[in-house]
Amino acid sequence: MPIRQFDNLLHERKQFQTHPLSVLTDSRLGIDASYYLNILTENPPSREPLLAATGGLPLALTQRIESDLRALEKLRIKPVFVFPGLIPNRRGKLQQQQQYESGEASKDRRDAWAKYEAGQEDAATKLFEGRSGLHQYDLWRMVLRIFRHRNVEFIVAPYVAWAQLVYLQRHPKAYIHAIYGPTDTLLYPGVDKLITSLDLASANPSFTFVSKKSILTDLGLAEEQFLDVGILVGFDLAQPFPPTVHEQAVKQTIDMVKYYKTGQAAVTAFSEQPHIKAIQYPEQYARTRAMVKYSLILSSEGSVTPLPVASPSPPQGGGGGGQHNNHHHPNPGDVPADLHDVFTHRLPDEIYFYLSRGLMGPQALVWLTSGQIVENPPLDNGETTEYRRFVREVITEGSTGPRATALALISSVCNQFWNKKNISANLWFEQGNPKYISLSQPQTVQLADRVSSWSVPYAIVEEELRRQNSSTIDFALCLGATVSEKLAARTKTKSGQPPLPLDKKDEIVANVIWRFLELRGFLLNTHVHSPLARAMYVAMRNARVNDKFQDSLYLFLELVRAGVMHGHLWSGRAFSGGPSFGTDDEKSCMLLVMRVLSIVPLSFKAQPWSAPLSRELLVFNSFVRSLTRALRTLLEVTSLNMLLRHDARQSRDDLLDINLSLPFQSEVNTGFGVLAKVYLDALTHINNGQRVRDPQAEGVREAKAMAIEICEETFPGVKGPRQEVERGFRFWDVLHSEGAVLRELIDQFEAAEAWLAPMRP
Repeated sequence: MPIRQFDNLLHERKQFQTHPLSVLTDSRLGIDASYYLNILTENPPSREPLLAATGGLPLALTQRIESDLRALEKLRIKPVFVFPGLIPNRRGKLQQQQQYESGEASKDRRDAWAKYEAGQEDAATKLFEGRSGLHQYDLWRMVLRIFRHRNVEFIVAPYVAWAQLVYLQRHPKAYIHAIYGPTDTLLYPGVDKLITSLDLASANPSFTFVSKKSILTDLGLAEEQFLDVGILVGFDLAQPFPPTVHEQAVKQTIDMVKYYKTGQAAVTAFSEQPHIKAIQYPEQYARTRAMVKYSLILSSEGSVTPLPVASPSPPQGGGGGGQHNNHHHPNPGDVPADLHDVFTHRLPDEIYFYLSRGLMGPQALVWLTSGQIVENPPLDNGETTEYRRFVREVITEGSTGPRATALALISSVCNQFWNKKNISANLWFEQGNPKYISLSQPQTVQLADRVSSWSVPYAIVEEELRRQNSSTIDFALCLGATVSEKLAARTKTKSGQPPLPLDKKDEIVANVIWRFLELRGFLLNTHVHSPLARAMYVAMRNARVNDKFQDSLYLFLELVRAGVMHGHLWSGRAFSGGPSFGTDDEKSCMLLVMRVLSIVPLSFKAQPWSAPLSRELLVFNSFVRSLTRALRTLLEVTSLNMLLRHDARQSRDDLLDINLSLPFQSEVNTGFGVLAKVYLDALTHINNGQRVRDPQAEGVREAKAMAIEICEETFPGVKGPRQEVERGFRFWDVLHSEGAVLRELIDQFEAAEAWLAPMRP
């Protein structure tokens, strides 16, 4: 990300140059994907201010990205997006800074809800802005789906994106001709011109760039000094040098580096000061310098290697520092022997390759290589004891939970070093008291080993597609293929006959889903249904295919099993945006209905949320979101494990297609639950504040029609509110069908059904 306060200096020194975008016609433009997405999600007009209050993913982002791609296409500019991969080792104050920022975000969200509940919507919106807790990884599938549809090139770097961009630009084949990214890209020796902004939305698109050669001349710095200034001022992977943390940091740091000649000398001069010693800044400075000069990239041969080894020297004339450039260019022979301490211990090159092609996101790999799972507060701030128990026991620490299982699936196919590693769970509410997840727990290891029993050949998958009259590999097909002992027996690997590696994409997707279902206890090791799978199969048989309830059904059953799917208050507290009418029992019925429907994705138009908010549903959405992400990570890691075990053909070009064919492609927000609440509240209000008990009573039909009209007025961003209300209640019917609801919930469902039935449209 940008060097701190550096843009202000560049503006002041008039270093930015703007040209029409047509100058780049017929070129290949390398784009730092994280920087690009950060600009879209954090700045108007594409920022969605209420995301922190609704959960889910941005609603209008897809449209904006497609518009940008069309603008580039019109000028025959070929974009090549580079995403960041694993995170280099972070130490000391950087982690403390993250905790501080997380705490500030929680405070702003708490204050925002107080404003909203007091009727101060504009003030609340301002506080919600920028506090969505959105991580780049969360957006990847949405973005990669667009790229797949439009044939846009991308790569996920092994670590930092800018190093991969520099490599692509310097490669003899010149994979890209220019770089669009943050100013820390300029820190690498030999990088000169950098595009810092693109205006693709105007009638006359343009780009703005800077030249390091010009900057160095203007500031009177050598290139090595410029690198020192960048490190000391700080950027997202470099903690600022404490003596320079103030508004004039850049200018003072430049003067300081000039005075001491080098950054090393400046750091040494202050090294005995207590606050410098306390954070071991000299070591941090040295590590950051090594991270920049010897940054790891994925070469065109498929190996992860330091950039100066892969690209030994900048192209002729491409240097940014004149006489200072080549003398200080990193030498392959100078690569530090302890580079693993700067980045991470090395994973197999195949893992970096699968990551680079979009088979999976980096989250589980970050947990493994960093040795920690960092859990920040959710959007509702995670103040309930139920959520804290859920994220600790169900998601993270349980020996058969999704996170422990995912880590075991990776470590089991790597060398022994990773098997013996303990991963700490750093939960925001247990600071200073981390728990450890052992990857060698017998229960976890045995569970990870059971995936080998699934290697169902394409002939059976194809036969099931015909038998079930389906064209999609999904939960329904996989459960339908194992619904009886006779059918399930066909899916078992015959003893003594090693199966052939899976070849086709459909084979791989089906076997990943089957393996996942056994890992989660939906299928037994005999490949037949457990009670959970039976409940899901019954429910799916009663659902319309076009309603697309499969993921929601699965999540519902997981939430029931975890004990968090009910109509009771969280920690005895009623949050705003919950039931408005009735007795406590009636409110409990309405809470159950709202929560159940909020698991279903609502059909949105491409525009930001502008309807009412519900803090009550946001609390529940935290459970759904945490579970969805953990399960999605487990699915992706299951596909990685399959390839690394050689259970499937490894050399393939459909890795992204596999990823985009697996369940849990998106995350729901609170929308459907809010829609249900508005309909039920409106109907009750129109009915003189009394809930409808007799659907045939006089005026009820008209009242329901008016309630639907109110929904259409209240939800301008929803496609067909009337049809969506009806679809939501069909999901309720599917869950309420015989055999679909697990015993734990039958009484609550029966009560809620009796309460709800007369009020349905």
